[in-house]
This record gives sequence, structure tokens and C-alpha cells, in this order.
Amino acid sequence: MRRFLFDTAVFVYAVGGEHPYRQPCRRLVDLAAAGTLRGEASVELIQEYTHVRARRTGDRDSAAREARDVAALCVLHDVTRSDLLLALSLFRSLPRLEMRDALHAATALERGIFVIVSSDRALDDVTGLERLDPSRAEEVLVG
Repeated sequence: MRRFLFDTAVFVYAVGGEHPYRQPCRRLVDLAAAGTLRGEASVELIQEYTHVRARRTGDRDSAAREARDVAALCVLHDVTRSDLLLALSLFRSLPRLEMRDALHAATALERGIFVIVSSDRALDDVTGLERLDPSRAEEVLVG
């Protein structure tokens, strides 16, 4: 199975309202739940997901429960000092890249993961990292 890192947006779109990414992201989450896909993520993804869901729904308990479910679908990596330093370097040198996405990219690169499933086109600017759009991810990762 090809290694890849999940971006937080995959899980946010999967539970969100109508959007072109909603169904492809739901399908990826279903495949992860079935064990067909086993993506990786930084623990920062869980923090970001919890923050977004709590802010959007106003329900902290539900956001925490959902976040535990998301965590169970990923191989989680702790954030290290080297991840942070690489993320800061990426953030400084790539103007379109937000810091939280720089940290996801650094987590991937520091662990030899060269694919990230994300709708965020700013990740296309990260040398050595292939951004796989969620609308194509199932086809590429599962076949």
C-alpha cells in the first residue's frame, strides 16, 4: 500500500455541508474505516480538526468524540523539533503556504512520506511532496 499523509481538510469536508469534495472525502474516510486505506497524519491534524469542528458546531463534546474517531483512522506521528524547524523554513520560503499546512508537509517529508491527500493547492509548491487531490485519491491509492 502506498504511503500518504492525510490533510485535515479531508476529514472536515467529509462531515461538512454540500461541497464538490464532500463525497470523495467521505469515500476516503469510509475506505480508511474499512482498512482499505491506512493514511498517516501528524497529531496536529487531530488538534486542527477538533478546533474547526468545535468552532463550526459549538459542540465541544461532539468535536472531541469525532476527533477520537479520526485519530483511530490514521497512523499518528508526534510533532518533533525537526518537524517544526522544517515547517518554519517552508512557511518562510513559500508565500502561499499556511503554517499549519507547512507543519503537515514537514511531518510527511521528515518521515519519508512523499504524497499528501489535500485540496490545498499551496502544497503543490513544496518540493519533494506530491499533492493528491481528494477527487483522484481513491483511484490512485486503491486502483
